[in-house]
Amino acid sequence: MQKAPYIAERAIVLAAGRGERMRPLTDEMPKPMAEVGGVRIIDTLLAALAAAGFPEIYVVRGYRGGQLTVLKEKYPMLRFIDNPRWREENNIASLLAVGDLVENAMIVEGDLFLRNASLLCREQQSTNYLAIPVKETADWCFFPDEAGVIRRMAIGGVNCWKMVGISYWTAEDGRKLVKSLRRLYRLPGGHARYWDEAALAADIEDFTVHVRRCTEADVQELDTMAELEALRRSLEGKG
Repeated sequence: MQKAPYIAERAIVLAAGRGERMRPLTDEMPKPMAEVGGVRIIDTLLAALAAAGFPEIYVVRGYRGGQLTVLKEKYPMLRFIDNPRWREENNIASLLAVGDLVENAMIVEGDLFLRNASLLCREQQSTNYLAIPVKETADWCFFPDEAGVIRRMAIGGVNCWKMVGISYWTAEDGRKLVKSLRRLYRLPGGHARYWDEAALAADIEDFTVHVRRCTEADVQELDTMAELEALRRSLEGKG
């Protein structure tokens, strides 16, 4: 008999970072507020979460966080969590600011331009992380076993799965994730780590995280001005 699916209770959107590689645009605004084809990047995520019926949607803010308040006009259900350490620490500080809310939650990076809204559905079969199977990448990637369980995470790889910043954590794994984050944060250099490194590197033996397949056409991470402009041109039919 197939196990009943998990139903995510909440979504957490990480939008606290400075977005250095997208300057000078981000001198004036948080990166998720940049527009592509007249649509704010973060709107592609929030609209999908709202349509999926998430009862709780949290946005973690930091750099120019006050500008995100306008989002409540379109999404009145939003709740904001402030990360006061966004300037001097990596995004591990954002997840620590969230605390126990990571239990039974979807965690979403705020700089993703989402085209396939179904990726943010509430019904999930297990703790999982979205990824794209690729022959080679210079980005963060996963190496899963034959059962699709992530066994290693690295920067760059061959015949691997390119990481996409959308993941789901069951209540049990969310509780373990909070403990793992706190352990990693206390280690030398822990403040400079990415939150994913807790469960997928430092304590990977304690977790069973499956890869969930998606494609380049489904979602695109926007880190640089070059990537933003390329996406804008593609939507205009010019590239």
